[in-house]
Amino acid sequence: MVVESRDDDRFTEERLEVPFSLPSTSTSGAIVGILTSPASPSYPPSAIVIMHGFGGHKNYCYQKMLAHRLAESPLGLYSFRFDFRACGESAEIESVDGRTLDEDLHDIKDVLHYVRENKKLYVLGLAGHSRGALAGLCYAVRFDHSIPNIINCSGRFRAEQIRDRVSRQSPTWEQDKGHWADVPRYMQIRRIFVPANETYSLAKPNMNDIAHLPSSTSFLTIYGLKDTHISVNDSEMYANLLGNRHTLKFVPEGDHNFYARNPETGERVNYNPRVVQFIADWISPESRRKRFLERNDYASAIRRWKAIDGVLNFRELGGWKTRDGRYVRTGYIFRSAQISTVTEIGMAALKELNICKSFDLRSSGECQKNGVYDIPGLDRQHVPLGLDEDLSPEEIAKKLNRLALGADGFLTVYREFLEEGIRAYRTILEYIRDQSNKPLIIHCTAGKDRTGIICALILMLADVDADTVARYKPCNLVL
Repeated sequence: MVVESRDDDRFTEERLEVPFSLPSTSTSGAIVGILTSPASPSYPPSAIVIMHGFGGHKNYCYQKMLAHRLAESPLGLYSFRFDFRACGESAEIESVDGRTLDEDLHDIKDVLHYVRENKKLYVLGLAGHSRGALAGLCYAVRFDHSIPNIINCSGRFRAEQIRDRVSRQSPTWEQDKGHWADVPRYMQIRRIFVPANETYSLAKPNMNDIAHLPSSTSFLTIYGLKDTHISVNDSEMYANLLGNRHTLKFVPEGDHNFYARNPETGERVNYNPRVVQFIADWISPESRRKRFLERNDYASAIRRWKAIDGVLNFRELGGWKTRDGRYVRTGYIFRSAQISTVTEIGMAALKELNICKSFDLRSSGECQKNGVYDIPGLDRQHVPLGLDEDLSPEEIAKKLNRLALGADGFLTVYREFLEEGIRAYRTILEYIRDQSNKPLIIHCTAGKDRTGIICALILMLADVDADTVARYKPCNLVL
């Protein structure tokens, strides 16, 4: 539900009400948030979900500033920043246990479902502050290993120490079965009672569990060195646990919320713009690409492109890292554009690669138009998709124009390929299963759409993570 909107030449903002799923400890209201949409979105349309901490709200600290920065060119990212239930403008939690960690996870689940299903956005990452960072990390561990980027600002590693902090503020909180706190609620500061079970729930997580997230998950941690709520030693624990998947940034003058006091004037100094810049730099396409290459150091060292005279777009499919740390076999599966134009020099190169089998995905019409090859030592098998219609790049373009769906047209056509290509895919996969010592090549006309889809399926079956498969995408690009 859209409640109100705001326009800017760089982005638009909508205040939205996200319904919570059942069962729920809320009986009325909604999760209230703001969707910031870029004027020039990146492709695919992607979003960062921004989460506040205890005593915070959707526009607290850097949250609003970050949303606006993400939307600006060249990032072009959507974002959704929201109030957890019992915070800001969102619904009350009608439970004697209060806003437990499980309630936060419930809210994150509903928000991600809304962003993905209602807004059709790819969730590029979670950005959480303090308690919001803890909740985001726990959600990823328990429920969603597909989130590729997690940003942790002032997040606690030793969760059990929340009990010590509450004890310093309210020494009798356990005997009193809770403590009192001031929180922003409906544009006012209200004093609320925080049940003891809420604090107990926040002390339970074992943050060592985040090491079990996929090796493709990247982490950014940002701490203020003047933070008196959480020890800076916690940041070191994240860094030591996550190794080269982790980036650590400090704001030397910043406190828990990245503010400071000028010692001479007493004025409050805001370092949140620095936090926003850290995040913008880290989530940029250039930084993500760099992390991808570092993560796949072995794969990036492979000379993936092969020089086959007369054949375009000829590549090695192997060498990518699987989710369990192994690598896809090299020198076995290759992909290319049509090979009917191969020269004698190219044939010799194919022989050096020991390629014994080719799977030709072209339609009969394409074969008649562009030629059928007969290469000594290479067994060609014609496996056209579907009803053997003409599926050249030109015909794909016509189909997309007819659909008039823009980028969504590719999704439509690729889904059709998946349905039409079942027989061809089965033939290729059965060969891979049964002929592990006989290298093969898969090709169509351009070697990108039909060939790309079967290659993506093969990498997925080999347990290569989705982010790597997407970057080795079924188009004519490769990192």
